[in-house]
Parts: sequence; C-alpha cells; structure tokens
Amino acid sequence: MKEVIETTTGTYQGFEKNKHVNFLGIPFGYAKRFKRAKKYVSNDLKKLNFAIHTGTQPMQESALEKSNIFYSENCLNLDVSTPNIDGKYPIVIELFGGGFLRGGNATKNLPWLDKQPIVHVMPNYRLGLFGWSVVDDGDTNVGLSDQLMSIQWVIDNAAKIGGDVNNINLVGLSAGAKSISALMASNSDILDNIKKIILFSGSLQTIRDMKTAQKVTKRICSDNNISNSRELFNLTDDGLLTVQVNSTKDHIPTNWFGPVIDGDLISDKWQDVLIERLKKTDFKSLISAGINEQALLSQYNLATLKTKICQDLFGTNAEILLDQLPASGNQKSALVKLIGEAMYSFPAFRTEKLLSANGGDVYGNYFSVFDGRHGGNIQYLSVPKGELNIEYRKNRQLYGQLIMDFLLSNKPYNDKIKFEWPLFDKNQLVMQLDSNDISSVSLIDHDWIKEFPWQTYKL
Repeated sequence: MKEVIETTTGTYQGFEKNKHVNFLGIPFGYAKRFKRAKKYVSNDLKKLNFAIHTGTQPMQESALEKSNIFYSENCLNLDVSTPNIDGKYPIVIELFGGGFLRGGNATKNLPWLDKQPIVHVMPNYRLGLFGWSVVDDGDTNVGLSDQLMSIQWVIDNAAKIGGDVNNINLVGLSAGAKSISALMASNSDILDNIKKIILFSGSLQTIRDMKTAQKVTKRICSDNNISNSRELFNLTDDGLLTVQVNSTKDHIPTNWFGPVIDGDLISDKWQDVLIERLKKTDFKSLISAGINEQALLSQYNLATLKTKICQDLFGTNAEILLDQLPASGNQKSALVKLIGEAMYSFPAFRTEKLLSANGGDVYGNYFSVFDGRHGGNIQYLSVPKGELNIEYRKNRQLYGQLIMDFLLSNKPYNDKIKFEWPLFDKNQLVMQLDSNDISSVSLIDHDWIKEFPWQTYKL
C-alpha cells in the first residue's frame, strides 16, 4: 500500500495502521495573533516530510502543564486516515469538541472512523481567546477561518488522499457540531461543497451578536487589569492563555466563545443564508441530542445552579430559563434537565425543524444511552466492546452501522437491520436510541422551553 502523498502544502510519508494509511500533522495554514489564517506555503513541495508524529496542538489550559505534547498558537495542521491513497472514498472532516476551549487532533472524538471505508480528516483550529475573541485591531471569526482553510485543503487535495471531492461531509461533537452549523450558515462559498453534516450534541445555538462577544473580551481584560484589548497582541502564547485561564477558572465558560455576527463571514441574516445554501446544494443532515445533556450538573446544589451556573451558561437569557422552572417538585432535577434542553436538545429540535420546513432531508436522533448526557452516544459508539454491557453490543453495532450508511449512501438505512430511520417532517419523528433498543418516536407532544432565543448566551 502506498504511503507517500504529494499535496499542495508538501510531500508526506505516512504509516499503516488499522488497514489505513495515516498521516499526522500535515500543515495547512499559518496562524498569526488575532488574524485569520493564511495558507501554508512550502519552500520545497518535493521535499519528503515524515507525517508520523502528532502535530502541534491548539493552546488550551493543559498547555500550562508539563506534557509530551507541544502546544502553540501556530497549530494549523491536520491528520488524515485513508483506506488507500489511490481510492475514491467518501471524505469525513471531523471538527473536534471542547467548548471552544479544549481539544485537538491528538485525541479524536470519533476514533472508530479511522477503521471505516472513508477518508477521515481531522484538522486543528485555534481555541478560546486565540480563535474566538473580538479584539481591537484584530480579525473576527479567526477560528472559523481556520476551519474554512482546512476544508479548502481537503477540496484541493481530495484525489491525493484517496477521497471523492464530490462527497465531502462534516461531522462534529459539541463545539465541533456548533462550528459546522455556523459554517453552513456562513457567507463562505466553500461550504457549497458539503454533501452531508452530522451534528452530535450541538447545532445552531452558538452564533453570537457582536456586543456579547465584545463584552466577553472586555470582562477578561478587566479580570486581568488590562486596560485595552490591544495589549493582548503583545503577550506570549502562555501569557495570553494565562489571562484566559485567570478569567474562566471559576466559571463554566462553555458558551463564552464561538462564532460572531460580523457582517462578513456571518451575516445577521444567517438563517436566510443557511436556507439558501440548503436549496442550492440539498445537503443532508443527521442531528443528535441527549435527553439529559447536562446531567453532570447534578453535582451542584440548587442555589449554585440558579445564581451562578445559569449566568455562566446563558448570561441575561438565564432569566427566561428560570422563569419556566416548576414551582413544586424536585426543582434541582428539573433545572438540570431544563439547562440541558436550552443548551442542546431544544436547539437540535429547532434546527431540525428549520431545515425540514425548507425542504431538507433531516434525520433526528434523541438518545438515553449513558444517562442521555452530553456526548453519551459518542461514548456509546467509542467504548471498547469488552467494556460494554453484553446485551448492549448488538444495538451499538446497529446504531454505528446506520450512521455509516448515512455517510456512505445519504440515508441511514440498511437492508439487514430492517429499521428505517424516519425523516424529520411535520410528524416530528426521530430515532430514539436506548442502550438495548432503537425505535421511532414523535416529538410533537414534547413540552419545549418557551421563548428561548437562537443565541444561547447573551450579554
């Protein structure tokens, strides 16, 4: 099997693993402080480079600890796993999750994709202040530009890595799914090349208004006695990261960072842009969320949830949430479920409804595996077979096969399984995933949170 590829950014030697050829740390862009990515240019395209070690990872809190992993702001590299560089397989670009604060291609959210008949690509993008802040004299949506540049690299090099340029798909968990949603609603024509998207526990809830994004930066500067955000340009990588950690360490800042409406990459008419793209390209969607996404918040008492956690996660929108808390019963349990609904399952439902109403093929999925908590279905798919309860193994195999059928054939259906994942339409049918069963259920009678805005976090 061939293990050398010649790409637009250089020539790379890979290695074989799991009957795939793997390439690690291929550069696709340059990252300059608070500026959008620039294309990586090799001094010698024919020089052989060994792509056999994990590439530089995005700056994040773990970078301040001693580690064998190298972290830097200049982290724009990607990993490729392909069955055969001479093939023509569907391409899956995985955008990692981590609240726009953690993650990287050193640890894949969906490692099982490396064993499938697809080309699996996983790029890095800048995190936190480095990629998603609004700073005076800086560019907006820097992290989004990193993601766009990685997608362009895949388009330009699809044939070189054994992929089908006409079958490029985006898959993401959490912040990765939120990123994909924002990308599909962006003004970039690059996204017209995308055929299918899979959103695991994340959708159209993270696009922020400029005022909110500016207030987040201002608060971080204030917490660190920085008078003007321009001063952030002068800090070292570790210095900027320390500033970020000083401000976020006593909070749950999951929604503080993300794409912003800047009138450039993202318009204030982003819904119209998304619908126009849907009608132009007919991209397919599979959207998933858990029944109790924020179950881990049960560790906090009710007072902390009300006065601190809700403010961290929703800002001024917390009042809308708390006004709908039942006056009787187990308020703590009810609030934890309400937070999870506002954060993930309601945005998923609303995204399904928007795309379906405008002619899109949408497959919805609600899961109770691993308590229905955030990313529980990904854990269900990824846990080693020997560690999974024996009566759950067949069901896990069926669920994974249906997802692969969607990626390979545009529809999550397999003749051997005899379960047809329903299209989300006026009947609001979704696939319900339990540990030992798969079934179809309707969400028509579900009592969703009321009057909650598309933008989850607002200041």
